[in-house]
Amino acid sequence: MTSFLPNLLFAPAVWLVFAPLNQTVGTIGGLTLTALSIGLRLAVAKRIIVTRDALQIGSADIPRSVLGAAESISAENQFAERGPLLDSRSFLALKGGLPGLVKVQVIDENDETPYLLISTRRAEELISSLKN
Repeated sequence: MTSFLPNLLFAPAVWLVFAPLNQTVGTIGGLTLTALSIGLRLAVAKRIIVTRDALQIGSADIPRSVLGAAESISAENQFAERGPLLDSRSFLALKGGLPGLVKVQVIDENDETPYLLISTRRAEELISSLKN
């Protein structure tokens, strides 16, 4: 689960800034900024959705017919996969702090993208749903 602690710290920070001037403005401003930051964070989060026909990652919609084998990258190999071994033509959906990394081969001959590299909390669940 993602920590919302940094977002929750907006309220006391704004209150401290405005407290000498007007505590009510500080309280309302802090709570408003906190709610907006949490809403924005949830709105821009990339969601991974596997349907019968496609794999959706954020705004990308990839047909399952062009996807090949999916594999989980071990923790000790993740740095290399994201760095020295990374193919610049690959599709990346990476986010720091997530424990899992899944590599999905692209088998479409007309697409020069060799694979998808996806950060996720549920690597095994993603691989399992792509096999079905």
